[in-house]
Amino acid sequence: MRKLERTYSGSERIIARARFSAWAFLREIFVAALLGGVIAVLWIFADDIEGFFDPDFQGQARYLTPDNLRWAMLGAGVFVILLALLHALSLYRQEIIVTEDKFLYRSGVGSTVNVMLPLSEIRYIDVRQSLLQQLLGYGKIKIITDGEEPFVIYNLVRPERFARRIMKQCSYARENIRPTLRLSSGRKD
Repeated sequence: MRKLERTYSGSERIIARARFSAWAFLREIFVAALLGGVIAVLWIFADDIEGFFDPDFQGQARYLTPDNLRWAMLGAGVFVILLALLHALSLYRQEIIVTEDKFLYRSGVGSTVNVMLPLSEIRYIDVRQSLLQQLLGYGKIKIITDGEEPFVIYNLVRPERFARRIMKQCSYARENIRPTLRLSSGRKD
């Protein structure tokens, strides 16, 4: 059980939990493929590349040697692994729950961001998905409230379903908060 769930599960009923998509790691896969492709091109065409830039080229690469390119490949691999680990840690540290009357969001590794919104203040939720995100089933939501600037959450699994659940609970919260008006009978006691 995560921190928000531990804090609120004893005192309030949790209506919905958000999940974050592992497809968010496509960025790291793209960076790995790009760096690997650049290093492969340098490896294959090392002599031609050095000959193009060095007018005194002797026919054998001095800088783009296989040993130097192996170090470049190792450095690129370490960079991509660190990038993926940091992204995984940031996704792991994000948590969203919806209780009967609150929207709660917690995120952060070093410094944390905690957002608590009363459901009665949420006006609407904007769901955004690219074509690839629609195919893979994840996207982002933008929560619009009365006075605050929009609050955006990325990489949610099935964001439209989660947004519908929030808005349904928002309507229940608004119904319970609305003051009841008493009609007077016109008599003065």
